[in-house]
Amino acid sequence: MRTEIIKKQFWMAVVVMVIIFIPFSLLAQQGEQRTEEIYSVLPARSLNNLYQGITLPQNPGLAINNWSSAHQDSYCSESVGLSGPVSNRLKYIKQHNPYGFTPIMACNSVNQMIGVSFSKLDRAYRLIVFDEDLHILSSNKTAKSIPGSFGGGYFYLNNEDNAVVGRINKIACYPTANVEAKSEVYELSPIWTSQNIVEMITGSSAGNSIYSTMPVWDDENPNLYWCLLSGSYDPTPPGKLNSHAYIAVVKIAPDRGKPDGCTTTLIDAMPLINQWNNNTLAVDEENAYFVTNGLNPDGVCNEGYLYSVAFDKQTGKIVVKWKYSYENSGILNPGMGNIGSGTTPTLMDDSKGNKLVSIGDNAYPRMNVIVVNCDDGSLVSQTPVFSEMRSADEASLIGVNNRIVAENNFGHIWIPGSSQNVENEPGMTMIQIYPSNTSNPAETIWEDKKTCFFGMSMLCRESGIIFSYTGDWYDDISATEGALHYVSAIDSWNGRTIWRIPVGRGEPNTHHYGGLYFDRKGDLYVGAMDYLVSIKNN
Repeated sequence: MRTEIIKKQFWMAVVVMVIIFIPFSLLAQQGEQRTEEIYSVLPARSLNNLYQGITLPQNPGLAINNWSSAHQDSYCSESVGLSGPVSNRLKYIKQHNPYGFTPIMACNSVNQMIGVSFSKLDRAYRLIVFDEDLHILSSNKTAKSIPGSFGGGYFYLNNEDNAVVGRINKIACYPTANVEAKSEVYELSPIWTSQNIVEMITGSSAGNSIYSTMPVWDDENPNLYWCLLSGSYDPTPPGKLNSHAYIAVVKIAPDRGKPDGCTTTLIDAMPLINQWNNNTLAVDEENAYFVTNGLNPDGVCNEGYLYSVAFDKQTGKIVVKWKYSYENSGILNPGMGNIGSGTTPTLMDDSKGNKLVSIGDNAYPRMNVIVVNCDDGSLVSQTPVFSEMRSADEASLIGVNNRIVAENNFGHIWIPGSSQNVENEPGMTMIQIYPSNTSNPAETIWEDKKTCFFGMSMLCRESGIIFSYTGDWYDDISATEGALHYVSAIDSWNGRTIWRIPVGRGEPNTHHYGGLYFDRKGDLYVGAMDYLVSIKNN
């Protein structure tokens, strides 16, 4: 009997050892699941589309607008010049993703999707490339997760459709312009990997990280990069700033003769004293815009700033154009990753020459949508939104042609491994800005007070449809297994929901804070915690 027990223990140990040494990708691929459905829906048509034909300026360092980055373009408009899936018959595909949750995506010119996935198993980010049918072609582990930060999760496609991604202290560029399909998922070799930029800036490789990077808008200097270091803040009462944020300009010149394929030069860096960051950059023809969360003289995190900075090519220095102080209650609302603004700045440029930038603040008792003049940092409008004591926006604002859409994320809780069993606060609203009207500079056009939203909604300008990831706790089972999640089509004219397609229930089908994205055909893609999802015109 004892001999049999010993044998069983031996073979159990062998099985465990085999599992340990099986490559992560192979284990994951064995668990693939796939669903395909055809849905008959009302055609997604706006009753009055105000956005058709609008184009946005193109950052020369980025891939073509619509397909380049987390926020779709350098202005971070959360919009694309496409129609999206708007026919009356739609094909829905859901494919298990062994590498985890893919919050942001881009698309190369051969219609392959690129994303950064986050795995719950090893808490690591991986750059993945997959085809139109959601079959993964390549996977590269790029970074480990940093608690309380999305640093490492951001990337963009450059003007050659190659992915530029943060690697905690470094930046790497991967050849994603046309990834060959092979019999198995494989790794791509980086084109270049920068030196340790954090060490260059701070003198130490510890205590800080690259949160995100964007190309400086400059045709003549294609190798210049804005680098935003996040700083580190522990929100556990009483709260402690471990390191402050930085904004820097770095030159990364490709050089095949170098071991890492490039030469890295720090041009200039500016410390953001007593501030930390958890949002990325917007960049226009002259400036970069970003928000920080700040500490007052007593060390309490109840300050915050919206910056406009420029790179002076003559002096090689970063210049602060202006600094706007926004309202910060000092409260970390449920659903937020910041004690401060949860939104990346959104730039708007209308036909009358008004250049505006918009964020959500962290005011009490209601969050405000703030609009600031890009020229001088003066306040244009401040509009309170959503319910008192239950308003927060951790998804960046849609902003095109002086119309802004904000959504409420208050109460959206992400605890990996468990479902959110109580609904978050509903709400989406559209605001019209009148820059020249000093007595009435903003007007609320419509408000949806019923729908609960997850992540960044995206506007398709050619159809006037806003595509969103939504949730519904409509039955008793929601209290134990979580919401039923949907992709929803919303008319930007009046906020009405035209259709919604179910993705699934509970945490495996939840989407957190990333966006919805589109390929070159206008088909929609989004990442859930355990799946890749696509909705196509059929």
